Amino acid sequence: MTRTFFSRSVAIALMLAAMLPLTAEAASLKLVIHEEAGSEGEPLPPVSRFNGLKRSLETALSRPVEITVTRDRVRVYDWMERNQADVFLTNASDLAARALTSLGYSFIASGRPDVTVLFIGKGAAIENLKTLSGNAVSLPRGENMFGQVCNAELRDFLGRQYTARPSNEYSAIVYAVENNLSTVGCIPSIAKARDGLAAKGIKVLYEGRPQPALPAVGSPGLPAGDRTIIAKTLAAYDESPAGEAILKTLGVTGFTEGGEIRLRALNAWLKAK
Repeated sequence: MTRTFFSRSVAIALMLAAMLPLTAEAASLKLVIHEEAGSEGEPLPPVSRFNGLKRSLETALSRPVEITVTRDRVRVYDWMERNQADVFLTNASDLAARALTSLGYSFIASGRPDVTVLFIGKGAAIENLKTLSGNAVSLPRGENMFGQVCNAELRDFLGRQYTARPSNEYSAIVYAVENNLSTVGCIPSIAKARDGLAAKGIKVLYEGRPQPALPAVGSPGLPAGDRTIIAKTLAAYDESPAGEAILKTLGVTGFTEGGEIRLRALNAWLKAK
């Protein structure tokens, strides 16, 4: 009897021990970082680049954090729909807005500073985009965040009175303007291709309305307590050198816990007729 009880106790203990790795894995917070900046022609950054972010969140949450990095916006929205991750950080703010308005996601924080689209050319600055009526405009492809924003800005002033020339590369947009293939180009203010404009004789003609930068949104299954901890952790990064190093890897100068209303309104503007 004693031997049987002992054997059962050992068996139960071994079973529980075997389950520990699975329990720890199930408790991991899954974070997706989506960079829709592939138009710079650069390779996808390694996950190790975000080790500082990972360690910081693990310390704050007291549980493991698994990070996935991608530039595939179709995959990201599919993951959002299927709740394949707990938190998404994406500079495609339209995807974050859709997650909030259509999928029951919660707002966590938004990066600073805001991002705008820049209309560039060789002429003088303009007060509004009506001046561009009838012109060819090189811009990002319409299915991407900044292609949508460029088209929405033009739509508000011109309707359909312009010719869109979509491109996969921000540098190709600059090239088209530099070589007079397009009168005007439209690129995001965060594009590295912006750095060499002056040397090419290109100026910013008009700057669009500010848009949220790198919003963080949480899935419906993310506990409210975790959402609060993540928001506070992100917002505190600009208060220490270690936090500022993390911000640099993310391409922002800080995070704010405000901006949810503006983010929720983004899709309505992009889809307006």
